[in-house]
Amino acid sequence: MKTAILTTVFAAAAVCGWAADDHKTLKVSLDIADYGDTIMVYGLGESPQTFIGKNGKFEFELQVDSASNGIIFDPGLARGEYTENSRLYRVPFVGGETMRLTDKDRTRYDVDGTGFYAEYHKVDLFNENIHKELNANAKKFVEMKNDASVSEAERKRFYEEVYLPSFNACQQALKDYIKANPTQEAAVTLLREIEGLDAMREAFASFAPSVREGRMRTIYNQWVQSIESQEREKEAEKAAAKKQAAGIEAPKFTLNDINGRPLALESLRGKYVVLDFWGSWCGWCIKGFPKMKEYYAKYPGKFEILGIDCSDTEAKWKEAVEKHQLPWLHVYCPRESSVLEEYGITGFPTKIILGPDGKIVKTIVGEDPAFYTFLDELFEK
Repeated sequence: MKTAILTTVFAAAAVCGWAADDHKTLKVSLDIADYGDTIMVYGLGESPQTFIGKNGKFEFELQVDSASNGIIFDPGLARGEYTENSRLYRVPFVGGETMRLTDKDRTRYDVDGTGFYAEYHKVDLFNENIHKELNANAKKFVEMKNDASVSEAERKRFYEEVYLPSFNACQQALKDYIKANPTQEAAVTLLREIEGLDAMREAFASFAPSVREGRMRTIYNQWVQSIESQEREKEAEKAAAKKQAAGIEAPKFTLNDINGRPLALESLRGKYVVLDFWGSWCGWCIKGFPKMKEYYAKYPGKFEILGIDCSDTEAKWKEAVEKHQLPWLHVYCPRESSVLEEYGITGFPTKIILGPDGKIVKTIVGEDPAFYTFLDELFEK
């Protein structure tokens, strides 16, 4: 049994009274207390599926070509509407089975069913039990971090002497369970609790060939791919941070301005310059323009903004500049340009502030109030 919102652990309940009749059909029954009539399912294809029920009770079928990590959630989350009553359940989708999910009190939900899901129920209870002490220690550590009366030395001591040992014990228990149950398909779901890709791979290798090469292989592969993607993103962020670090001389470039004439970055030496990497397709970029215009007028002559449009057609770029009445300099960055790579741009908007000497002073990713605070600190001296 698990937390009923944004959790990676699963739980137990009663078996469905009807059975799947082929290897790809997953029959699902939901019983959700104090809930409405619409639920969404994601994890089988690119788009979520929507199902209609009544008073939190649903029965529907999913076609599962291969086992998958799934999510069952309320439509409000799809619209970005998160509240304390939002529902989100992470469950594996396995064809040829029946699954029942029960949420009685908004704090825990149970998963059970036939075959795989009956086994999954037992695995989940084990997982919940070994996490009790760790979760209590994690909660305590957060409380200590938020308590100004607790010294840093006390926090460090609690982390090293209490939290870390409970974390290591939990990790070991997971690995021991997998080694003791090498033919249990549902035990594969414990892999997502294991810290580190290498440790996960080692644990997966301890399963019997029937499990490693069976229907759970796709679920394992999805986790590996997700972790590898996260690691690549972290590496890209590290590389970007090096390219965008304060004191680094900004790479030189020449791009065409709004009138089609070449504009060299070097021509702006001698003044502060904000390189604003943006695009007409970027909602946060557009949202930031009114504040940017306000500050451009607040410190006239103190700095220049060079808008660098990315991933647009020239027509859409010019249309956006005109539509939003952007009074600063603009250049167009074609797809074949190396400017984004040289500056390590991984998100939009990215604002890189250059000093009069052409060196990077500060980089701010996203539409962050820190950008305007920095300008005030810089120009109100």
